Amino acid sequence: MGLVEPWDSFDGPIRVFHSAKVEYYAPSDSCGMGGMHQEVIHANPNYGGSCCFDTVFVSVGDEAEAMNGLLVARVWLLFSYFDPYHSKDVPCALVTWFIHPSDNPECDKDTGMWKLQREQDVDGEQPVGPVQVIHLDTILRGAHLLPCYGSGFLPVELKHTDSLNAWDCYFVNHFIDQHAHELLS
Repeated sequence: MGLVEPWDSFDGPIRVFHSAKVEYYAPSDSCGMGGMHQEVIHANPNYGGSCCFDTVFVSVGDEAEAMNGLLVARVWLLFSYFDPYHSKDVPCALVTWFIHPSDNPECDKDTGMWKLQREQDVDGEQPVGPVQVIHLDTILRGAHLLPCYGSGFLPVELKHTDSLNAWDCYFVNHFIDQHAHELLS
């Protein structure tokens, strides 16, 4: 799944980044010369006075699986380290996962969108839950999640930076652009 190889110990330098540029091929999208598109993934604790930890699509496997072999993760840290065994820098991301709420994932009947929830640790703790290090090459592009709103009003003190922690489940918005729609349809 693009996990970074575990080592017994590591004592080299780690470089931390607050953003990474993702480039992908989207020929049907109006994204310029040759169908190439780029966007910036943020993992920044102070982005204009607020934190910004983006969600992304991570390619994990077979397109016959749910969501065409894609998972959604929230990026908490972007970093790289030097791998002395292969003599190269390894770009990584520290992520938490959004998972399907049931063992039999399917699209929501009313919206046609996939429904996800934050993965919890063994004690059911949120919002962070278990974390995992993945290789940056497994990140396909940014993902847009919409809260599954309930009934009632939103609290006045709710900020946009709290939106990925405030709800129990989310819809994966494949209507955000044509490329996202093609990925998930």
